[in-house]
Amino acid sequence: MEKLLNLNSKRQRDRKWEDLDPDCLANVFVKVGIESLLLFVPFVCKSWYRASQNPVCWERLVFPDSEEEATDDPWSLDDNAANLPWTYANHIEGQRFDYFVRRFAREFQINWSRFSIPSFIKMVINRSGGNAKFLKIPGICSHYVNAIEKILEHISKNCKGFVGLHVADATIGTSEASAIVKFVPNLKYMCFRQSCLGKNDLLMLLKECRELVLLDVRECEGFDERDEEILKLASHISKFRCKGSKTHVLSDNDLEVEDRDVIEIDE
Repeated sequence: MEKLLNLNSKRQRDRKWEDLDPDCLANVFVKVGIESLLLFVPFVCKSWYRASQNPVCWERLVFPDSEEEATDDPWSLDDNAANLPWTYANHIEGQRFDYFVRRFAREFQINWSRFSIPSFIKMVINRSGGNAKFLKIPGICSHYVNAIEKILEHISKNCKGFVGLHVADATIGTSEASAIVKFVPNLKYMCFRQSCLGKNDLLMLLKECRELVLLDVRECEGFDERDEEILKLASHISKFRCKGSKTHVLSDNDLEVEDRDVIEIDE
């Protein structure tokens, strides 16, 4: 028995990464994030490279890869998860994304003046082999001309099972809302938290995206959380969240003006 145990122990020590089942490796790589999948994992060894090409690793595309607990998971229907506070990680998300894409360009010797954010994201989408289901990109992407429209058009042509979009702290105007309705009208999960989103554009989404089961538009600017027309149209969505959204969010300058007015009236 002792010899058998010693033999099994030696076999365990002699095991190599390439002997591990590729599907097991792929299930591990699902957890590491896009940054690691692009910059590190494929270059460790051949078995890791092959496992990283498994489409299952690319079903949930979250930009950028964060070391922090960035947000609540917009794809979860768990009430506790959906009500977590907006964290500091979200506010520096754009900075992390910029660092990530610049590092990618540097590592692969791509001239930054020719680097295209939409093309980069479409390249990552292609890694899924058409299996991408969820996409989370930072709000800064909405500031690139036609970026969201180009990305959604690419998804509509290549990812038939796509169901979730997360673009928080963004500017969602008529062109972006129209692109969602045109290219991915069958979305089930959307998150535009803390974004600039006008009432008419939100109404367009509510009227056309009839398969939604979760829509997170909390703390947005452009519509009122108590708007009866919006609430009526959203009544079919089991998880509709709009708490804290206002038609106009007062800036510090606005508050200073209001304070001065109050003082003058009191006098």
